[in-house]
Amino acid sequence: MFFLVLLLLGGVSCSPAKRSQYGLIASPNYPKTYPNNNHSTWNISVPEGYHISLKFLVFDIEPSEGCTYDFVKVWADNKELGRFCGPPKSKSHPGHRLIVSEGTQMRIGFQSDFSNEEHGSTILYQGFQAYYQAVDNDECALPNDISAPWTPPCQHVCHNYIGGYFCSCLPGYKLQSDKRTCKVDCSSHLFTEESGYISSPGYPKPYPADLNCNYSIRVEEGFRISIAFVETFDIDSHPRALCPYDTLKVIGGGTLLGTYCGRKSPGTLKTSSNKVDILFHTDDSGDSKGWKLHYTTKAVKCPTPKAQDSFSIISPKQTEYQLRDYIVVSCKTGYQLMENDKELKTFTALCQKDGTWHRPMPRCQIVSCNSPDIPRNGLYTFLTKPKTVTYLSAITYSCNEPYYKMVTQRDSAKFTCREDRIWKDENGGVHIPICVPVCGKPSNPVTGHSRIINGAEAEAGNFPWQVLLLKNGRGGGILIGEHWVMTAAHVIREKADQANPDDANNLHVFIGDMDVEKLIKRSNLAVREVHVHPSYKFGYHDHDIALIRLKDPVTMDENTSPICLPGDGDESLYDAGTVGYVSGFGMTEKNKISNLLKYVALPMVQRDKCQEHLKKKQSTLPASSKIKGEKFTENMFCAGFPEAEKRQQDSCQGDSGGPYASQSGDKWVATGIVSWGIGCGSGYGYYTKVNNYMHWIKGHLNS
Repeated sequence: MFFLVLLLLGGVSCSPAKRSQYGLIASPNYPKTYPNNNHSTWNISVPEGYHISLKFLVFDIEPSEGCTYDFVKVWADNKELGRFCGPPKSKSHPGHRLIVSEGTQMRIGFQSDFSNEEHGSTILYQGFQAYYQAVDNDECALPNDISAPWTPPCQHVCHNYIGGYFCSCLPGYKLQSDKRTCKVDCSSHLFTEESGYISSPGYPKPYPADLNCNYSIRVEEGFRISIAFVETFDIDSHPRALCPYDTLKVIGGGTLLGTYCGRKSPGTLKTSSNKVDILFHTDDSGDSKGWKLHYTTKAVKCPTPKAQDSFSIISPKQTEYQLRDYIVVSCKTGYQLMENDKELKTFTALCQKDGTWHRPMPRCQIVSCNSPDIPRNGLYTFLTKPKTVTYLSAITYSCNEPYYKMVTQRDSAKFTCREDRIWKDENGGVHIPICVPVCGKPSNPVTGHSRIINGAEAEAGNFPWQVLLLKNGRGGGILIGEHWVMTAAHVIREKADQANPDDANNLHVFIGDMDVEKLIKRSNLAVREVHVHPSYKFGYHDHDIALIRLKDPVTMDENTSPICLPGDGDESLYDAGTVGYVSGFGMTEKNKISNLLKYVALPMVQRDKCQEHLKKKQSTLPASSKIKGEKFTENMFCAGFPEAEKRQQDSCQGDSGGPYASQSGDKWVATGIVSWGIGCGSGYGYYTKVNNYMHWIKGHLNS
């Protein structure tokens, strides 16, 4: 804390010290008349860095020649600064003068004699009042008396502040322990920025003597330093000796690049290192101006990357690549990045500090799809050569004709290997075509009219939908799909239980030949499940229809293919007189079973005649006969000849469940199922009307 010390010494009293930077002092009894015979002293003290200023505000002291009676005296800096008395405007009066000390001490003395009055007068004098304050010293300013010897407080630069000052040095110099003098200290300067300026101490003024400077430039590995000398180059030299006095050496990466002196600038020096040392040595004499340089850095370059093939894409494209630059390599559509034998999702390479890419360039390899899926009962054919499964390879699907036809999702059988390695059709679909059996198109359609009882033997390909069923006896069935056989319910259901779990027991299914012995030697088709119409009642023939679902699909050929089911517009197939063909392995004559497939052509009969024939036959049956209570329902139709008893053209035991097939345009349709009759070859036979069950049939087939 800055403070003033004020001591008042008097003949009869002494004032205590005051700690203040300013204040008032006054003669005793002021503003009343000061006393006689008084001797008073005030001592003012301020801290270092300050001096004292004093100004009299009121001054009224008895005048005398040479101020010998009453007076005020001021001392400072070991000398008297003034002796004052008299009224205002007298020559000994201080007036508005500002009395200033150079140091930190000031003393004010007051003295009065035996009377406070002018000789022979009754005038009394008031005394004085003065104001003092501490004033900051400007230690850095030149003294008022410039003729006197003076030593500057700082060797280089002086900085004044209130209460003191401090020194600093010019660039390249270091303030010494005395806090005043400066000396060059350039033994270990480190520069780490990517560019900058370096100069000799004091530049552009002459550099000092006895220098041993070491300027080190250190930048990140991967950068190369270049040095360019700028402006003046002036180092003390000798005309006949190489730099005997002062020298400048430049060392790059541990290798001396040159030793320089004189007035010829070295110009620009390019190094291949990230480390440069500049050594500057001077002797004890000389007045050369020195030097200045500008150093810059440049990152190392990596070679321009080259693609290994014409399918690689390198980005970004640049005229040159340097440290920290990176490239991204991708492939054209349909090609995949490969690093050695490893497939990459992405590839990035970084330019390293040694001027190389941190990983070798990849290659682009054409993508491959998996082998195309082969549709069941179909195949694919390559449309492109060579026959590979690579990008843009194209195939087309076909089915095994004439037994299968193609069903496509978007009417496209052409598929291409796409860039995502998936085979897709022309519309982007991924689902391959399906080969579905062609129905109702026998390879050797039957012509003419024959009969089963003593009828004609079927030839290969006449009735490829004919199925032989064995379940506690022989029965027939109709192939209506790869997995489905249609038959009569009474062939399946042997008990009165409605949903009998035994329906599938002991059921054997054969297809694909006209000879029973050969059929039985063939593999039995495994049954997955059996569906008997829910309205069928055991012992009766209404709703006499059942479906068999095979475990595995049937493969179609000349002797195996499904028959079509009636459509919505096929009701005309049931018109009277329409001829249909019944085929089977049933009895050909009484108690004789055929081992060969036989067939007969039978016409549809008017419904009223069917009813009349049934009544006539039932009237001849004993009361215990189950057929006697049978009814001819709307779910049935009958076919045959009224004179069948004579012509012996009819179906018989063993044919039940077999087909009644009718031609509809260019296809064959399963119009009916052999259901029941009264005797064999003794009139009309009765058939389940398939058209009445299409909703139920499709419900199962679509499931």
